[in-house]
Amino acid sequence: MFTYNLVFFFTELQEPSDKLEATVLPSMGLPSNPVEIEIETPEQVKKRETREKRKAEFEMYLRRMMKRFSKEVREDTHKVHLLCLLANGFYRNRICSQPDLLAIALSIVPTRFTQVPAGQVGLVYLSNLVKWFVGTFTVNDELSTEKGEPLQATLERRFAIYAAQDDEELVHIFLIILRALQLLCRLVLSFQPIPLKETRPKGRESSTTTPKAVAKTCPCKKAKQDEKSSESKENNKEPKKPKTAQTGRTHKSKLTKGSQEQKGSNNETSSAEKDVPVRPKNDRRRRVASKVCYKEESGSDEGSASDFEVSEEESDLSDEDFETVPKRRRSSQASQNSKLTTIKRSKTETSETRQAENLHGAETKPAKSTTPALPQAQRKKNKIISSDEDDGQQEVRRAMGTDQWLEVFLEPEDKWVCVDCVHGNVGQPQLCFAHATKPLFYVVGFDNDGSVRDVTQRYDPVWMTSTRKSRVDPEWWEETLQPYESPFVERDKKEENEFQVKLQDQPLPTSIGEYKNHPLYALKRHLLKYQAIYPESAAILGYCRGEAVYSRDCIHTLHSRDTWLKQARVVRIGEVPYKMVRGFSNRARKARLAEPAIRDQEDLALFGRWQTEEYQPPIAVDGKVPRNEYGNVYLFLPSMLPVGCVQLKLPNLNRVARKLNIDCAQAITGFDFHGGYSHPVTDGYVVCEEYKDVLVAAWENEQAEIEKKEKQKREIRALGNWKLLTKGLLIRERLKQRYSIKVSCISISHFFFCRPLIVTVTKDKPLERGSYK
Repeated sequence: MFTYNLVFFFTELQEPSDKLEATVLPSMGLPSNPVEIEIETPEQVKKRETREKRKAEFEMYLRRMMKRFSKEVREDTHKVHLLCLLANGFYRNRICSQPDLLAIALSIVPTRFTQVPAGQVGLVYLSNLVKWFVGTFTVNDELSTEKGEPLQATLERRFAIYAAQDDEELVHIFLIILRALQLLCRLVLSFQPIPLKETRPKGRESSTTTPKAVAKTCPCKKAKQDEKSSESKENNKEPKKPKTAQTGRTHKSKLTKGSQEQKGSNNETSSAEKDVPVRPKNDRRRRVASKVCYKEESGSDEGSASDFEVSEEESDLSDEDFETVPKRRRSSQASQNSKLTTIKRSKTETSETRQAENLHGAETKPAKSTTPALPQAQRKKNKIISSDEDDGQQEVRRAMGTDQWLEVFLEPEDKWVCVDCVHGNVGQPQLCFAHATKPLFYVVGFDNDGSVRDVTQRYDPVWMTSTRKSRVDPEWWEETLQPYESPFVERDKKEENEFQVKLQDQPLPTSIGEYKNHPLYALKRHLLKYQAIYPESAAILGYCRGEAVYSRDCIHTLHSRDTWLKQARVVRIGEVPYKMVRGFSNRARKARLAEPAIRDQEDLALFGRWQTEEYQPPIAVDGKVPRNEYGNVYLFLPSMLPVGCVQLKLPNLNRVARKLNIDCAQAITGFDFHGGYSHPVTDGYVVCEEYKDVLVAAWENEQAEIEKKEKQKREIRALGNWKLLTKGLLIRERLKQRYSIKVSCISISHFFFCRPLIVTVTKDKPLERGSYK
């Protein structure tokens, strides 16, 4: 690095002219020390860029490794949670098959249901049984559960009072009744494990979000905000005036959707909301107040930065959830939403005033309602809960639903029918999906004999698009459920065909992203590098935004000649490549680097299976093994063994064959990629069949000779060790007798490893020269 010392000499400046008198020149600070200017040489610039590049690559590597580790931890956590849910399902299914519970259930069932044989049970019988059960058993969430009480004892107490504490106990009771009637039924559970992928809900803000950030993210029009800010500035300048009708309308427009619906049902409620005593003081808080809801926490509320959060409860509830709720419940939800959007009451508010407000909100319900009152278990559906994640992550809110129901196998119809005893539905899987927690991940059924089957495809309408991407590796999931497969193979195959027919009857997806990795349909834009559509005149099933939709059966995977050879297939003579792509082998890369003109040329020819035929192995003639161009034999599959040859997996067989002048070639069974290159994997040798016995006998004789020589070497070594030990002991005794040497404990290792012998010589008889060897 070069350093230049520049010494500045300043001369006296002439007096400025009259025209420049008006301009004021800035005062320049003169340096007191010499100025040093450092200039990097090209070599230093190159070193600095290399150092920065290495640093960036290392940071990227660390970031990639951290992401990979986090992904593996999340996947393992997902699997462990899934196994725990499966164990819980096995326990619940086993308890519901206990003989004591079956006897109690059979004793309370009316006689008209016990007289019908299990083979004649149909939909009418099942519907009547569900109606009787819904009318007999009730849900009372005030029932007590003793700590540590087993599930069987709890269900016995529930049978005695004809009531259940929640939906889970209600489903268990009905399952016991069905099994007491000797019906083949399943306990269906919708598992909600820890998500496999980290989900970040849109439109959510963390608990530490500032009001300014919330105001920026609010979906308000910029023009309206500017108008409100200008009006607030004018109001601050002018003296206070009484409210006009216009200001009242402005305040009403800030109410949320839920409060507007409540205002339409009853004007008194909306007027009561306008008279809230606590109001935001400045204009910015006034704009945010209509978008946030205040909540009290159990801990200290003073000085906390999470006093409010964006209220989007309306977006959490899906339209399907609202369709299944009667009018009375809709009005109650609207009143709750309107209360959430109002400002937090002061802590000194008494419980009497809160009860009065609840009574006032109940009066706003429509008087004309023909729907009967819902049970308490149904009123708890779609309850919004929030769980704050660690490290300031965003809140995850989920609408809780009914995640357990039943399936009964009807022998006259030879199919499984879903039964939702909580809502009184029979044979309507779409309603089970509507009442379940969204999204569905795993819906598993437990049979009477303990077998397990995944029945998610029966209930989830988005199984082929989003649900499959949110699940664990299919191979691991199938391997986990394999020990619990049902012994009725034919019935399971028929059920699987039913699933496939249901999936094929669904309409085509409407968005482009849903076609990616779709099991039934495909678009040209989603084809991979080694994929193609065959035949070229494949039938078009439809169009999605102007793009043709093809069947997934028309998508084929292409391979090169070498790849097809590994599958014991060769390309027919005269076949034209179906597709050309750029190869990325070391040979192709070197060729492109050597000739820049072909750098972007597609040099790898791909062929389809319809362009290949089975590999015909060559024939051995005159005791010579047929080889490839590299002097080996490709033996990727057993069918590629040359005719008249055998494979001998004996080590060092080529050495014996060379001595006997017999032709022998290595068998290449595959390739291993390491160190940046492809290395062949050998497994034995290929020889002609007529020389098999001779080579095996010669190899065995050679192995016997090798073993004999190794044995002789071991014996000679042992004798040498004993000889060395004996000589060492004799020397020790001779020194002891001649010089009366006091020899300390001498280990045998001194003699074996030739370590120096330390002796003590007395003064009376010194050691003579040359006496110790």
